[in-house]
Amino acid sequence: MQTTRLAERRDCIRAVYKRGHLENAIALQQKLLRDARDTTQPDDFLFLGLMLHGARRFGEAIDALRQGAVRFSRDPAMHENLGVLLIGLGDVHGAIAACVAALALGSDSPNVNDCLCDAYNRIGRTDLAAAAGREALEAKDRQFTTRTPMAAVPGGAPPPFNPLNPAENVIAYCLWGNEPRYRVPLAENTRILPHLFPGWTIRVYHDTSVDQAFLRELHARGSDLRPMVLPPDVPPHRRLLWRFAVLADPMVRRFLIRDADSLLSVKERVAVDAWLNSRYHFHAMRDWFTHTDLLLAGLWGGVGGILPSVETLLGGYTGWRMENDHVDQDLLAETVWPAIRRDVLIHDSVFTGCLGSVAFPPFGASLPGTHVGQNAFHHFTRPS
Repeated sequence: MQTTRLAERRDCIRAVYKRGHLENAIALQQKLLRDARDTTQPDDFLFLGLMLHGARRFGEAIDALRQGAVRFSRDPAMHENLGVLLIGLGDVHGAIAACVAALALGSDSPNVNDCLCDAYNRIGRTDLAAAAGREALEAKDRQFTTRTPMAAVPGGAPPPFNPLNPAENVIAYCLWGNEPRYRVPLAENTRILPHLFPGWTIRVYHDTSVDQAFLRELHARGSDLRPMVLPPDVPPHRRLLWRFAVLADPMVRRFLIRDADSLLSVKERVAVDAWLNSRYHFHAMRDWFTHTDLLLAGLWGGVGGILPSVETLLGGYTGWRMENDHVDQDLLAETVWPAIRRDVLIHDSVFTGCLGSVAFPPFGASLPGTHVGQNAFHHFTRPS
């Protein structure tokens, strides 16, 4: 009976988390750990650690996972997740040690190699980083490639790109709040667009938390604004999926999905042009050692009218791991990748050749240490 009640409490806490009530879920999970004591499970510590990380309570998150690693020292997932949190806090050597321990305990999780790829690059071992990144990508492909595709890509060549009608060619972003990290680069992109992507329209899916004056500024520069509302009891990170609404817009012939904190670039334009002149219906880019997702949510695009709506995609999403602010990439891996994997041009500067990827075109190269899709806000800040 006690085991049954504990399972019910776990289910209840996860339901609270899924409704977006993060702090409440953390408090309930902490109480469960105190009450359960000797009947705790590894997932109890993992869940608490990942929630604390989501709440940006990083030190507490590390403590929770370290406690779990002491209690369940033979559990590879405990070491794996500890490594992921440590790399996020800049403890590179600690992250490597944790991930190596996870592998030694038999982990086959792609997350371990994601973490190792990032960590090895930070200490200058780009050879080990590239090998780990390839392992991660190939493991994710094996994990999802057998899923039943949720769409069928048409045979033959895609329809020609029409640069004379920018309204049908959309670069989609999502935005909420007023953080300069996102507002400043996005505003700069509205200035860059007429010069670098003149055949395209910037579309911003946003909510009422964005300053109205800023929205008017975007509109004055030609941006297409799409108001959105987060339904009650939906976690805030689901707002990342707003930009995927472009997939089901019948007026859109070509789309690119981008992050608001990255700047459009010449390297990106050249790669997109290569795609537009190719036989492929979809396009993806990987340009750094952290780009070990099958489809990076802010670095892909495609032909409109092929993929289903985001609501349909969510209907096929199993939530195969704890949902957090990577939900956009997790959704793409499970529901979009199986449908497009044989009809996507992938430009990749780090894991070139992996899963059929090719090198970026030899024009518009970025400076060493920079990459397509990077956080660009540092370009607009002055050192103190």
